[in-house]
Amino acid sequence: MAILTVYTKLLDKTLEGARIIDMGSTKSCECFVLPRDKVAEVAKKQPHLQQYGFYILLGRDKNYKPMAYIGQTNDFTNRVNDHKQKKDFWDTALVFVSKSDEIFPSEALYLEYLGWKAAKEANNYIIENTKDINEPHLSADKQNEMELFFEDIQFLTRFYGCRVFDYPEKPIEAEQGMEFSMQMAKLGLQANMVFYRDSKRYVIKAGSTIVGATFKSCSKGMAAFRNEVIANKKLAMRNGELFTLLQDIEISEVSCSPSGAASFCAGTSFQGTEAWVDKDGNKYPSVWWKESF
Repeated sequence: MAILTVYTKLLDKTLEGARIIDMGSTKSCECFVLPRDKVAEVAKKQPHLQQYGFYILLGRDKNYKPMAYIGQTNDFTNRVNDHKQKKDFWDTALVFVSKSDEIFPSEALYLEYLGWKAAKEANNYIIENTKDINEPHLSADKQNEMELFFEDIQFLTRFYGCRVFDYPEKPIEAEQGMEFSMQMAKLGLQANMVFYRDSKRYVIKAGSTIVGATFKSCSKGMAAFRNEVIANKKLAMRNGELFTLLQDIEISEVSCSPSGAASFCAGTSFQGTEAWVDKDGNKYPSVWWKESF
């Protein structure tokens, strides 16, 4: 089986900063991952950003739902200035260019059409483009080349962690779950959890507020997982001494228990059957939980 090697260059030596992702010498497509505030700085040193290419602006709306804008340009370093003034939602840009400079005006328009069409059909993100994008004229040979190039764009987008082109998986809500909440009034903690009995999964819901500090009593595995979540700006947002979750967080793989879910929220060892209550204020039904296994 052939092995595909993916290279990542950290332009400012951090995982959260600007970087380049590509698939080596056998593939022409490369992806620039650009935080909004790093575009100008990176553009000065990366001439590839000043050629024809395809890009995606990524962010969230006021309800934290994922949003994307699909576009093409002959020079992203200039185009982005307009987006900074007119579009507030985005915090990261993915810019795709050809290392061999094989994308021209018609090809860029065709990539934009393919990207917009794929994102709309997937319906996994709110697409911020206000107008439909019509298919531009392109020869059959060039269409084939750009469709292959777009497959690489899809791969690198998925590698980065963005699912804008992917059809959403079966929603969790389709499986029967039991809802619980946990509060620590003095600390401001207010978390909501769903236990999915059939698949034995614990999911802390988006919008929950969890304690920011991780204490020594928290298990090493859970502590590492918590720190990874709160360090990711796409998953959690700081709110004083707390963090608000921006996405549902499944903790089952780290600790498949109500206590593990409670520890994730409190940042310390916690007895889950005492912490979680249902909608009627009853404590977590440990008998019901045991019967599910």
